[in-house]
Amino acid sequence: PRAPMSSAAAALLRGAVARAPALARAPAAPGSVRGFAAKTKSASPETPLMHYTATQQATSSINHRIFYVNVIAMVFVVDAGSSMLDL
Repeated sequence: PRAPMSSAAAALLRGAVARAPALARAPAAPGSVRGFAAKTKSASPETPLMHYTATQQATSSINHRIFYVNVIAMVFVVDAGSSMLDL
């Protein structure tokens, strides 16, 4: 049962390798490579990070996420410590 599966995989791989050069030579549309970013505005953020003050909702959200990271860390420390001390 293994030989037909491997020969089918080999045939599939050979077909993909045979098609790869044709895909690599496909011509790109003129101007699509260079001009994709020229039509948009600059990437500077609306609120510079040095002047950013978090809202109360954002602060609460971050604290809520960090709380769960701390809970997981404390569970790991207690579990590892009790296994080392054989309690």
